[in-house]
Amino acid sequence: MKKLFSVVLIFSLLFATPVLAAPTVELNGKPLAFVEAEPTIENGRTLVPLRAIFEAVGATVDWDQDTQTATANKGSTKVLLSASSNIAEINGQPKILDVPAKIVNGRILAPLRFVGEAFGGIVEWSPEAELISITFLQDQVHVHFIDVGQADSIYISLPDNNDILIDAGGKKAGPKVVEYLKKQNVDDIELMIATHPHEDHIGGIPAVLEAYQVKTIIDSGHLTNTATSRNYSEAVASEGAVHNQADYQSFYFGDIEFKVLTGNNKWNNVNDYSVVTLLDIGNIRFLFMGDAEKAVEDKLYDVSAEILKVGHHGSSTSTSPDFLDRVTPNVAVISVGEGNSYGHPSPSVIKRLEDSNISIYRTDIHGDIVVSTDGCSYDISCHTAE
Repeated sequence: MKKLFSVVLIFSLLFATPVLAAPTVELNGKPLAFVEAEPTIENGRTLVPLRAIFEAVGATVDWDQDTQTATANKGSTKVLLSASSNIAEINGQPKILDVPAKIVNGRILAPLRFVGEAFGGIVEWSPEAELISITFLQDQVHVHFIDVGQADSIYISLPDNNDILIDAGGKKAGPKVVEYLKKQNVDDIELMIATHPHEDHIGGIPAVLEAYQVKTIIDSGHLTNTATSRNYSEAVASEGAVHNQADYQSFYFGDIEFKVLTGNNKWNNVNDYSVVTLLDIGNIRFLFMGDAEKAVEDKLYDVSAEILKVGHHGSSTSTSPDFLDRVTPNVAVISVGEGNSYGHPSPSVIKRLEDSNISIYRTDIHGDIVVSTDGCSYDISCHTAE
């Protein structure tokens, strides 16, 4: 009998299913302590207490006992998650979970990757150390829509003194753009985008190139036979920067991605040669349309963004209903001059934005418009000329 028992015990030890311990979780380099409920492993996925991580990154969490639903809010980002469901929502958009959320000891647990990324975190797994690291962007990104009248100029301030400039207004606005950049303590410009060869977009670029070292310049490659185009080309050639045509490039600044969404296409309309770009910062995305019109809008994909720089100063030839449905922005920024002779922005575009409950900011009304974000939420400030 003893011999039989020993054999059974040995086989039990050999073939017993091991109990997997949950890995260590770090948030911005510091270990997270889970007091009310411990992480658990479910079908190879780590589930963690949702409230502990969300509150650690500054979100507020509410629990509806009747619907068994947690609602978390931080800035402009809202997350909904129900127990026993494998579908969550971020700002109304469905998000499929690897495994359903579950209740443990009265607390809702959800897949760690979803919890870590819901407010813009970066989740990494180290199998050797059995360590899951969640990193949130600490530095703010500031996107400045500079009031240059009936023209465009956008300055993007990124962490580690990285700077992007999209257009520089018309020739008369060039010195104002330079002055604005100096007030922001810009030392050099890592990336310049010249959207298309119209004076109200590239006329001020020579003044910027004279004042600053620019490392890389991207344009459409399409020039017109005008003094504006010639002055631009001469200034670019003198700068000695890397000069490339738009071709769906991606530029990375740490975890931040700046993408060119257009390439070497042929268009009948100069506006449609606009270099369209997208800035991706965690959960917050900016879409910059230049003066691109409906023909270009119809060719773009993956354009969802929280902040939309409306194309062509709010002209009726841009911001089509279908395009707006695909972008689903929360905020629309229109760069436009007060009392301009073009009738911009078009009343039909304004109504379309209003009917979609999109907040509208205009440089002719609000002046310089600055959107600041940490990749989780954003704030908007406006500065009018005194």
